[in-house]
Amino acid sequence: MSSDPAPPNRTGAEFDAYAAGYGAGMDNPLKRMAGPSAETFIEIKVRWLALDLARRPLHSAHAGAPPRLLDCGCGSATLLRLIARAGMQAELHGCDISQGMLDEARRTWTQGPAPDLRPILGQRLPYDDASFDVVVASAVLHHIPLDERAEFYRQVARILRPGGRFLVFEHNPFNPVTRWVVSHTPIDANAILLRPGEVQRGMRDAGLAPRAARSLMFVPPRWRWAWALEDWIAWLPLGGQYAQVGEKPTGSK
Repeated sequence: MSSDPAPPNRTGAEFDAYAAGYGAGMDNPLKRMAGPSAETFIEIKVRWLALDLARRPLHSAHAGAPPRLLDCGCGSATLLRLIARAGMQAELHGCDISQGMLDEARRTWTQGPAPDLRPILGQRLPYDDASFDVVVASAVLHHIPLDERAEFYRQVARILRPGGRFLVFEHNPFNPVTRWVVSHTPIDANAILLRPGEVQRGMRDAGLAPRAARSLMFVPPRWRWAWALEDWIAWLPLGGQYAQVGEKPTGSK
């Protein structure tokens, strides 16, 4: 676990301040050099998600029905919007502690009917048990205070269906470029980065079965031609971000 001091509790109001015209840190000059837009960084994750679901089909989805997918900490819903744009067959949902971000998500949604978007009030996620086949947390955990992370994993495990999948995308603290970008991005001022091992322990303690972490963003995202090449070196823990998957055992409640 990180030895850095715990950040203050993050509030929706804190993120509301960034909601209008949210640029996902693209005011950072190094990030602008790496990718032409915030969407480019998210497109890599959508590609990764689609490939993971294709290679390892879900065991939780009901026959003939699209899987229910939740972007937990969805912000302005860029990930959901790009999933819809890519034509991925899924019933999309999102939640966030920032009402301002949810309002911005509704305002900027362009892919047909907007997904169901709900505010998170307190630590309990606003969904029934066993509600989702896939839960994604993209660049979310580093904003959650250390003493609240265990409950977050438990909440995700609670709302996953048996056989469901939890996918975490996080900044890689082993990558010096990532650390520099995070330290110079205002919305990440209180972030505490976490290693894949911490995510794996959190998943395991919540009853999920983690897989080995995989790295992504070894090269600037604007180099689209290199995205497929990165698949061959994803085992190296040196990418700008990493993906960690945990699955809820099929015999779980």
